[in-house]
Amino acid sequence: MASTRKPRGRLPRKPATTRTDPQRKIAALTQELARVRKQQAATTEILRAISSSPSELQGVLRAVAQNAARLCDADVGQILRIDDDFLRVVASYGPIPSRLVGETMRISRGSVAGRAVVDRQTIHVRDLSAELETEFPDARPHSQLWGHRTALATPLLREGVPIGAIFIRRTEVRPFTDEQIELLGTFADQAAIAIENARLFQELQARNRDLTEALEQQTATAEILQVISSSPTDIQPVMDAIAQRAVRLCGGLFGVVLTLDGDLLHIAAHYNFTPDGLAAYRRVFPMPVNRGTHSGRAILDRAPVHVPDVEDDPEYAPEVLNAARILGFRCILSVPMFREGNPTGTIAVSRRDPEPFSDKQIALLKTFADQAVIAISNVRLFQELQARTRELARSVEELKALGEVSQAVSSTLDLETVLTTIVGRADQLSGTDGGAIYEYDEPTEEFRLRVTLKLEDELIATLRATPIRLGEGAVGRAGVARQPVQIHDILEEATYTGVLRGVARRAGYRALLAVPLVREDRLIGALVLRRRVPGPFSQQTVDLLQTFAAQSVLAIQNARLFRELAEKSRDLELASQHKSQFLANMSHELRTPLNAILGYTELILDSIYGEVAPQIREVLERLHKSGRHLLSLINDVLDLSKIEAGQLTLTLADYSLRQVVQTVVTAMEALAAEKHLALKVSLPPDLLPGRGDERRLTQVLLNLVGNAIKFTEAGEVLVEVTAADGVFRVAVTDTGPGIAEADQAKIFEEFQQAAGPGGPRKGGTGLGLAIAKRIVELHGGRIDVTSRPGQGSTFWFTLPVRVERPREGA
Repeated sequence: MASTRKPRGRLPRKPATTRTDPQRKIAALTQELARVRKQQAATTEILRAISSSPSELQGVLRAVAQNAARLCDADVGQILRIDDDFLRVVASYGPIPSRLVGETMRISRGSVAGRAVVDRQTIHVRDLSAELETEFPDARPHSQLWGHRTALATPLLREGVPIGAIFIRRTEVRPFTDEQIELLGTFADQAAIAIENARLFQELQARNRDLTEALEQQTATAEILQVISSSPTDIQPVMDAIAQRAVRLCGGLFGVVLTLDGDLLHIAAHYNFTPDGLAAYRRVFPMPVNRGTHSGRAILDRAPVHVPDVEDDPEYAPEVLNAARILGFRCILSVPMFREGNPTGTIAVSRRDPEPFSDKQIALLKTFADQAVIAISNVRLFQELQARTRELARSVEELKALGEVSQAVSSTLDLETVLTTIVGRADQLSGTDGGAIYEYDEPTEEFRLRVTLKLEDELIATLRATPIRLGEGAVGRAGVARQPVQIHDILEEATYTGVLRGVARRAGYRALLAVPLVREDRLIGALVLRRRVPGPFSQQTVDLLQTFAAQSVLAIQNARLFRELAEKSRDLELASQHKSQFLANMSHELRTPLNAILGYTELILDSIYGEVAPQIREVLERLHKSGRHLLSLINDVLDLSKIEAGQLTLTLADYSLRQVVQTVVTAMEALAAEKHLALKVSLPPDLLPGRGDERRLTQVLLNLVGNAIKFTEAGEVLVEVTAADGVFRVAVTDTGPGIAEADQAKIFEEFQQAAGPGGPRKGGTGLGLAIAKRIVELHGGRIDVTSRPGQGSTFWFTLPVRVERPREGA
């Protein structure tokens, strides 16, 4: 196969000849210099076209195709762009007719350009006719029609992704040289740059249009609010302002506001009416709500009514049509106004020619009508003026947010990297001489420098040493006004004073633009650009900087959220400590009266105050038993609170584990006998004395044995003690229902209990095992359970024989 593939990049130069005739060498160098100059001239021409006309993509691509063909000595040069699954010819040079521009071919490896796109590398075919059948069948029609033989194609890449191809051809078999192949790659890069610039320019224009429309809508709403605030008791200025702003927002010529009073529509305000037209309208209105007029239909249908041409509307009443003819409009758009579901009137905008309103304009007038309803209601209900005004202000902020271009910053979580990228792009696209991003500190009301770009060291040091206060300089004023602030000339700006002015002047800066970073009416910081040339910044630059300001807000807000999350975690930890302290204090307060109740109950049962009737004795015994149970629950809560508050300490002393077991068994024998359970003990004869907190270990064993008896209905409970390698192991085994594996993982947590298969949960707080676990861990030991449903359970714990000091962090 004669075709070759070469990766995009610079080709190695041929080694220089060591010996040659001087005249031949001079001629070769002269020829090489001429070639380089031609190439530089072509590149300069293309770059000049790119920079001078970023939106005129066709002319740039045509120049690229022409220069590529001319400098590479080709007969034909073409630029193709990817359009879905096809390659479309967008520029062509050579004898091929210009009508072929726009022609498409499917992207495949069966054509030279298609293969270059699919493989993302340069394709060089020395003789196309020799490979039509085997390698490039899709190229057969053009090759046979135009006689192409040698072909060369290079993909156009944007960030490694193909967006098209540049294609040059010869009608004779004459392969391209390595220098020509490399040169075509250069032209491909230039074409890709031109296409990318055009795309960015178009996106920027679209963003600017959206921002301009949003700003106009915000301005109109703000103007309405200003009228309301200046004349709170007079509704007419508000009506007039609504009619005028509605016309301006929707690109109309005439505007009218009709209000509904009872069943009649009245003219409340009008804009740009001719005297004859107004007189004709006043002869028609007031009039009843019916389908003979656009406003009546809007109220009846409870939806906007769009009449592209009143002359072709069969429902129009003759007197209304006559008034329209006198006023001089053909197309009209009417939007109803409703307050709490009740119609209050309409806003109508009309045009002289039958030119329909767009869907966006219809939606815009509908939104404006909703806002107008609120404004009119505020004027009519002067007592609710402040509440309604705040609501409109929130609506303005929402509209402002919709008008800003917001782009997620997700490339990195590093705030410095994100902000440096933002200020770098803003500086690059706006053509300024440096910039910075400040972060606002609410407690001190100061702006602190976060990142800088291209600023002098002296200026950076001064900015870091002297934070800008709210209201000071351009940044502080932008923060107060929540709007961009420009300083056209630092030397003439009276408010830009102090040490910053002197340092900026020495650095050569003259103009400054500051845009506040605001999120939900909360000041976040400011984005600043500086320029060494005095004069105002263009509106395009201001809009562009506001777009980047929105990106900065997202990045700073995310960083603040991370910081707030850490602070909340610390607050929660402190609240948990306070909760534990509160429970501990309350448990003490509850135990004191409860102990008194239990003491007096025991005295009465012991007949200290005389004999007690059998019926009363039974009640007192129940009372005493319930009190003891309540005291046990309070003690559990107190122990848990002490553990969580870090106040539970061990009283270490020598103890006899044998004596601990005997004490527990003696205390539990009656409970076991009541359920007809055998309570057995297995102790080694040579059990060594231990060192630890005897009372707390007794509490642990009492809990385990008590639970075993409580959950076992028949059989036995065995307490078994072993000792080895300086470690005690205590196990309590029962013949109860066992514990499911899912419950075993959580029974040592606070307020958790387990039940046997199908059985209910027993009474209690669910704290006993959690407390036992903490006590064992304080001794440096471990507690766990081994169980299977239907086969009983074994709760066991281990602890060192000699505990010299409690384990920290248990």
